[in-house]
Amino acid sequence: DGPILQFNPSADPDVFASEENRRHEVGFTEEGGFVIVMPDVMTLGDVDSLHAGRAVVTLNYTLDGEDEGLGLDQQMASGFGISTTITRSGGWVTITLSGFATFEQCKKVLSTIYYYNNKTVEPQPGPRTVVAIVTDDG
Repeated sequence: DGPILQFNPSADPDVFASEENRRHEVGFTEEGGFVIVMPDVMTLGDVDSLHAGRAVVTLNYTLDGEDEGLGLDQQMASGFGISTTITRSGGWVTITLSGFATFEQCKKVLSTIYYYNNKTVEPQPGPRTVVAIVTDDG
């Protein structure tokens, strides 16, 4: 058995994620390929805006260092006019999405985010936590 990933959205007070998506866990199996982190049933919205301004998704402290991380469908994001950056610092991996996209477009891109661990020997056991923060355009 490999790490358990916990998805914990922490949203802008105006932006909401449905309660069933506040905690989402997926299992990772060694040599089993990548796993999608974000639930595809995630609900995003805002009472005073139709557009997301920015989303930041962070994998907190990678136990296997450079062998593990996050990725996403950058072609889809680009097609929606969303720019993406992936940074790695101090054992944390961060994906930043920015641009003028609808919440539905943002949701589609977020649902492509995946976790990978390329460690060929036994990955370090223990949970990994992914936190998503989505803000509106206002």
